Amino acid sequence: MSARVAFVEGKACASESETVERAIRSLLKAAPVVRKMSSHDRASVLDRVVAGLTAQSEEIAHALAEEAGYLTVKDMRLEVQRAIEVFTLTAAHVRNGLSEVLNVDAVERARGVFSYVKREPIGPILGITAYNGPLLIAAHKIAPAIASGAPILIKPSPRVPRSAIRLARMVVEAGWPAGAIAVVDVDNEATMALVKDERLPVVSFTGGEIGWKIKEMAPLKRVHLELGGVGAVFVAADANLQVAAAECAAGGFVRSGQSCISVQRIYVERPQYQAFVDAFVDAVGGMARGEGNPNAIGPMVDEGAARRVQAVVEDAVSKGARLACGGIREEDYVAPTVIVDATGGMSVMRKEVFGPVVAVAPVDTADEAIAEMNAVSGAIHHGVYTADLDLALRFCDEISAGGVIVNGPGTWRVDSMPYGGTGTSGFGREGVRYAIEEFTDPKVIVIRPSKSSAR
Repeated sequence: MSARVAFVEGKACASESETVERAIRSLLKAAPVVRKMSSHDRASVLDRVVAGLTAQSEEIAHALAEEAGYLTVKDMRLEVQRAIEVFTLTAAHVRNGLSEVLNVDAVERARGVFSYVKREPIGPILGITAYNGPLLIAAHKIAPAIASGAPILIKPSPRVPRSAIRLARMVVEAGWPAGAIAVVDVDNEATMALVKDERLPVVSFTGGEIGWKIKEMAPLKRVHLELGGVGAVFVAADANLQVAAAECAAGGFVRSGQSCISVQRIYVERPQYQAFVDAFVDAVGGMARGEGNPNAIGPMVDEGAARRVQAVVEDAVSKGARLACGGIREEDYVAPTVIVDATGGMSVMRKEVFGPVVAVAPVDTADEAIAEMNAVSGAIHHGVYTADLDLALRFCDEISAGGVIVNGPGTWRVDSMPYGGTGTSGFGREGVRYAIEEFTDPKVIVIRPSKSSAR
């Protein structure tokens, strides 16, 4: 394993215990400075990050794919574009203002009183990121931190630390104080020490079930958890099958299924079940390994992850499901796999796979589809394809998830949307304004007329 790296006070260095302590002290020193920065100055920093990412987008995409080894250049081009959108949208939100006027004089006894609510940073933020979004996940923590006027310490996945360092360097070059952002690549023990460190009152975590342990370890902190989900889509009999099949294929196999909102389960009304399966398998058929392929599918993060995915496929087949395509593993690569005739007793229908596997099942009624979609412990986004507005609205009301996408897969997302899950899928929301709310506290300001000025 290569030596651990860090970025502290604007410089790359080795990540050691002394480095971590220096990073925290730098954040504390910078906190009052960035807290006082004007909206103009914060937005200008965000603008310059956008310019840097835009100018270097192709180079960055290749660098991200090369460092990871399991993410395709195609996926990383989208990653860079979305990171640009995060910083752009955040700059716009900062310029629009984080304060709001409070209409207190709606009450008689507040006649003549003016009030507003301002948002103030809670303090330095610890942002813990995952391997499947080396640039974008860090952007979703760094941009709102800048908007909030809060210093931030990023603890990246040890698989892709240089991606976070590159972004942090661009932020400093854009004018953010060098002491107000740091990246430290540390082991699990040191990470937990950071979680418990009282000097970092906000923790924003993206990853797996360990997030709940983090929340338990920091009961007095503001903790935001973005965890996994078991994404589902319902395809009604009146849906456009070709569109649904193509979009679900893209949403199911993006990053080889290594996405928190990938399409994993598809429920299709029985009259159109076989027609959808045929269209879906056809859409998946062009996906294969190799950067030369416009529909390239990369490997899993490691061979252990690929074996875990293989076990999920074998479980489904052993319980009566059929393989429509895929099901083959070669070391760390799992071929795009479609499981048909899936049932609720299979692991693939109840637990997050986080790999290139999509299961399809027939349903007879909307009631059955809703019950199945809700039969998991947590969900981020689900999708519904139908031309029936009343049916779509019913799903929007009755599905338990962080979001419902009508006539789109659950993977559809614009980065200003509130993003997060229900139940075991997380706690809190990210997405520009909503992440800023996680990083700040509201302070109400009340201005009453002076008694001496009364006439």
